[in-house]
Amino acid sequence: MPDRTIYTAPLAFPGSGLARQMNAFGGVFPLLTTDLALNRTVGLFVVPKGFILQSWSGSVPDLDTNGTPTLAFSLGDSGSAGRFIAASTKGQAGHHIADADLLSAARGYEFTADTEILWTTTTAAATAAAGSLILYMHGWNKFQ
Repeated sequence: MPDRTIYTAPLAFPGSGLARQMNAFGGVFPLLTTDLALNRTVGLFVVPKGFILQSWSGSVPDLDTNGTPTLAFSLGDSGSAGRFIAASTKGQAGHHIADADLLSAARGYEFTADTEILWTTTTAAATAAAGSLILYMHGWNKFQ
């Protein structure tokens, strides 16, 4: 169970729910300075059973304003904290989250149950700054 949950309403393209219908899940997630402490987890959203991940996009702001930033984070689920991104330092100065950042083993990953997507702070921020993570997972639904 995450330390904090900030679910948003699921984003779905028209006609979502049909087999092989392209779909996206995600949104804008306000992270607090307390979320940037070591081993803090934040539940972002839930991906439904049968969703197959193909790509993703988004951005992470500068969440560590120290001159020598230390922040690192992972994006994953309860089965693997770093299933999608492991120990990224992108929050040290703010960057886009590109398709190339998705771990190769995660491309084509099939969610076999409704799955909560989690932010995990793997190295605490030296000087934490609140900001909003933007993250969208793109893929298709296997089941009707």
